[in-house]
Amino acid sequence: MTLLEADRIQRLEQFGEDTHDLLRVIQASFGMEFTTDDLVQIKTVGELGSCIWGKLKNPVSEQCLSAVVFYRLRRVFIDLFDTPRALIAPDKPLLELMPWTDRRKRWREVQRQSGLVLPDLRWPTWLLCLSLVIAGSVSALIIHRLAQTVSNHGIGSGLPVIVIGVLTWALMLKLLSPLARAFPRSCETFGDLVQLELGRGYAAIASQHGGASQKEILLALRHLIAAEISRDLNKVTPETRFPEGLNIH
Repeated sequence: MTLLEADRIQRLEQFGEDTHDLLRVIQASFGMEFTTDDLVQIKTVGELGSCIWGKLKNPVSEQCLSAVVFYRLRRVFIDLFDTPRALIAPDKPLLELMPWTDRRKRWREVQRQSGLVLPDLRWPTWLLCLSLVIAGSVSALIIHRLAQTVSNHGIGSGLPVIVIGVLTWALMLKLLSPLARAFPRSCETFGDLVQLELGRGYAAIASQHGGASQKEILLALRHLIAAEISRDLNKVTPETRFPEGLNIH
């Protein structure tokens, strides 16, 4: 084996299951495919954006694709929720446009009306912590009751505790699923939603309106990555190492 081949293998070994899942989402969103050589050569998020840019077929549109998505989403909010046009701006917080009480319903309606594919609303951190605490308390109570009624040496082993804990937590998540209403990570404003949706639906949008600029593609890519791996946008910069700097494997 040559030194070049060894470096190539070592590089590819850094691409684990999470990284491949992310790459599949990126390929589907932008309508292109990475080669093995691409993955070996790409070292940063910026280089990933440049690689995508070089593979896209649609000529750059005279329109700004971010504006295309902005106007489409704005029209949907006006038509569905009677939101005043003046209130919808790139820096408008989404929580003011989609209140907690009916956010899941509005999220589904925006997706249906706009024809865009919105990501799932996520679990708030506090809710995940609460569900873990409740699941742990309930599973501990169940195990305590079982230990009192069943004379089985195995009941005190680690495996039943883990199984009961996991099953209890899964049940808690199911019961609390209506409360999963947090916006995708780094999707706090209307403008953030525009950039995320440009990334998620780029292939379809570009087929209708033409391609975006390289700068637009990189920004949309960063929003897409941040939402997919639940990471703050300011930690997904063009200089961020890919995939090492994203804390995925």
